[in-house]
Amino acid sequence: MVKRDEFMFAVVLFLVGFSCLGFGLLYYLDVPSSPVILTGQVVTEGIVNISIEGVPSEIIIHSPLNQSYDFEKGVSYIIALNVSASVPMDEWRYSLYDLKHNVYVEEDTLFTPNSSISAVRWGNMLTVRAHEVDAYWAEQSVIFYVHVNNSEPELGDIPDEIFGCEGEAFLYFYNATDIDEEIVYSSISYPNPFFERYISYDGNSTTFFKIISGKLSKEYAGGVGGVSKTYERTISVWDELLDVDSADVNITIIEVNNIPVINNGLGAQTVYLQGENSTFYHQVDVSDVEDGETEDGNLEFNLSFEDISNVFEIDSLTGIMNYTPTIEDNGSIFSLRVCVEDNALGAVHENFSICSDKGHSSDENSVCDDFTLTVTDDNRAPQIIDYYPSENFSVRGTTGAFFNVSVYDADGTIPDIDWYVDGALREHNENMSNDSFSYSFGCGVEGLHSVEIITSDGLANDSHVWNVSVLMVECPEFTPSSGGGGSSGTPWCFEDWACEDWEVCQNVKRSFDAGALSPEDYTSLNEICAQNNYDERFCGFQVTMCIDINDCNNFEVRVSKPLESQICYYTEDPSCNDGITNCHSGACELFVDCGGPCSPCPTCSDGIRNQGETDVDCGGPCPYLCEEEMPISISNFVIILLILLFIIIIIILVKVYKIWKYRRE
Repeated sequence: MVKRDEFMFAVVLFLVGFSCLGFGLLYYLDVPSSPVILTGQVVTEGIVNISIEGVPSEIIIHSPLNQSYDFEKGVSYIIALNVSASVPMDEWRYSLYDLKHNVYVEEDTLFTPNSSISAVRWGNMLTVRAHEVDAYWAEQSVIFYVHVNNSEPELGDIPDEIFGCEGEAFLYFYNATDIDEEIVYSSISYPNPFFERYISYDGNSTTFFKIISGKLSKEYAGGVGGVSKTYERTISVWDELLDVDSADVNITIIEVNNIPVINNGLGAQTVYLQGENSTFYHQVDVSDVEDGETEDGNLEFNLSFEDISNVFEIDSLTGIMNYTPTIEDNGSIFSLRVCVEDNALGAVHENFSICSDKGHSSDENSVCDDFTLTVTDDNRAPQIIDYYPSENFSVRGTTGAFFNVSVYDADGTIPDIDWYVDGALREHNENMSNDSFSYSFGCGVEGLHSVEIITSDGLANDSHVWNVSVLMVECPEFTPSSGGGGSSGTPWCFEDWACEDWEVCQNVKRSFDAGALSPEDYTSLNEICAQNNYDERFCGFQVTMCIDINDCNNFEVRVSKPLESQICYYTEDPSCNDGITNCHSGACELFVDCGGPCSPCPTCSDGIRNQGETDVDCGGPCPYLCEEEMPISISNFVIILLILLFIIIIIILVKVYKIWKYRRE
């Protein structure tokens, strides 16, 4: 008799065998199926539990692996894409995500296993998806890296010569690219009057800069009659690994003819028929950069009356007007214009059109001043007949305060209107019977201040004062932006500090012993040297000079001035061969013993094979591969052989001809 356990075992064995036969038949008929797990157990007497579970499909990525792959510069980053699966798959797709730039390079792209993909530099996340025949999608991911050696940055195109004009702030934009996508740094040699400024980084590979200056006076254009002055400068850029590129440039500042300046312009004037102030005497005081002062006699003056012939004249060389009225002139109000003209430049730069396009001139310039002259035997003072605000008031420092005034002169004169803030003249007006004035005291200003209007006919006047209580407004924190010549759209002027090169490093102890340092400075510098592990022999300091190229002249600076001294590593005789980045010979080295007063630092644009380059300015640290030398092809070899054969035939023919000619003779 068969035991129960043996019977149950036979049943399970039969079912397993039957299942295997079924799966085998399906496989023979090529019916797709998924892997399964068959399990069974006896639950209770006479009952058997059999479970068939699907096994999840598995994708294996054999290449690329979770590692870094090294590539040469300038080549495509082709990597084998080798994959396999635990079951047959009828469709394969992959996505490649650029981890550095957070963007998909490929997304759900069809591919064939054991092919290749084009990766990106730095981090890659590869996701492979495969579709099981008549079943589901399976997925697997891997992160790998592409490594390429660092390349030096590359300056954008900079012309050999850049032009600027006297009387303007110099401005020139340039950029540098770095295929390593690093922010690069820049400098200009021998700063002052030209300084470098960082502008922005595009987040990819290009950094933007500009060269700026303060307003350039006549001396920067070579002086009077100098025509121009050229400055030889080197612009350099470098990355975090101190790979550098540079370009030499000549900055030429062109001389222009400055407009004369009348220093004592006239407004409303009054003269009496008799007694005091019965003579009008005035000499026009003029300054001209090229032609000097009035007294030098190089300027030409002229005077004109509106709508009538001249009642009196002006000396054309001295600018003197001298007039005593007669009874016939009583009650007259003359409107006059006095003008002064300078001389043209003696010589003009060949590229002066650059400056003329900006409104400058090399020809004669003239400037005029309009004024009125009243003749009377009974002068009456002008009057303020209306003004606004009507009372004193309070205002926030950054809020503009508005004022308005109307004036009247019973003698018919149109008087001057002058606005003063805290006793300083802020605005002058002529030939106006009413005027408006707006003023903002600015951030950081508080307390009681005054605004005054004075109207005058040249002899008598009237005035009104407003007492303004200014409420404090804190100044915003300000980081100097990209450049000179402005206040970034605000009503205040923010300093833009620019510093010259550091001077040569001086020994702290010797300078103190010579009395050049105070005890406080000596102690402070020694403490900083100790923090940098410089002992007394090598503890040095150096100084520089910083200027505000915006020329704000604020009573209190809004942007703190940079420190004009720092510690340095002292060496007895700094040179271009001491293995130290230091300053000497009137400039500072860019890096160790190169740049500034030394030979240029090696670059990938200097035409020299250096710094580990494979060939001149290519390979090694340079961003471009060298061109491969192409071997002579068979076709080229055949051509060369035919040419040589042709030359040999010519030589043989010449020899034969000479022999034939010799025998005939």
